[in-house]
Amino acid sequence: MNFFGHAVVASWQSPAPGVVLGAMLPDFATMIRARLDEPTDADVAAGIDHHHATDARFHGLPVVLGLMRELGERLERLGCARGPRRAVAHIGVELLLDGVLVGDASNRAVYAGALAHEASGVRWRDDEGDARFAGLLARLRAYGAPADLERTHAITQRLQRMLAHRPLLAPSASDLAAIDRGLADFKVRVEAAADGVLRALR
Repeated sequence: MNFFGHAVVASWQSPAPGVVLGAMLPDFATMIRARLDEPTDADVAAGIDHHHATDARFHGLPVVLGLMRELGERLERLGCARGPRRAVAHIGVELLLDGVLVGDASNRAVYAGALAHEASGVRWRDDEGDARFAGLLARLRAYGAPADLERTHAITQRLQRMLAHRPLLAPSASDLAAIDRGLADFKVRVEAAADGVLRALR
C-alpha cells in the first residue's frame, strides 16, 4: 500500500495519531531516501510494525495480485515498455486504491491528525534525516490530503516523478501516454474491487 492507505488501515487498529504516523513512516523514509532508526515513541513503533504487517498481508491477497496482473496486461497491450509497466502495475493499483480512500472525509481527518502529531520520537540513522523529514512533513501538511489521486492523470504525473530517476523503470513519452490511458480505463475496476480488498485487510 501507499502511505495514505497505510494511514487509513492503521486507524482501524488505533486512531492514535502516533500509530497512524508510524504506519506511514517506512514510505516516508523511501521518499526522503533516509533510514529509520528505532523510535522512542511507543505509538510510532507500533505503527511501523503495523505497516510491515499490512504490506505482508496486502501483497499476498489474491484480489490485489489479480488487479496488478490485469493492469500489467492492459499496459502491455497499450505498448508500455516492460520496466515501467511492471512498476506501474504495482504502484498504480496502490495509488488508485488511495484515490478511493481519499474520498472519505474521516480518512482525510485521520491523515491530517497523524501529520500534526509531534514527531520528536522519530529517529533517523542518517545525519540529514531529521532535516529531510521536517521538510517532507511541512510539504505534506501544506498540501493536505492527496485528493489529486482521485484523478488518473494526476496519478500518471506522480508515477513519472517517482520513476524518473530509475533508469530501468523511467517511462518514455509513449509509455506515459499508455500509462495515462491504462489508468483511466482501470480506475473503475479498482473502485469496484476496493471494498473486497479492504474487507480482506480487516
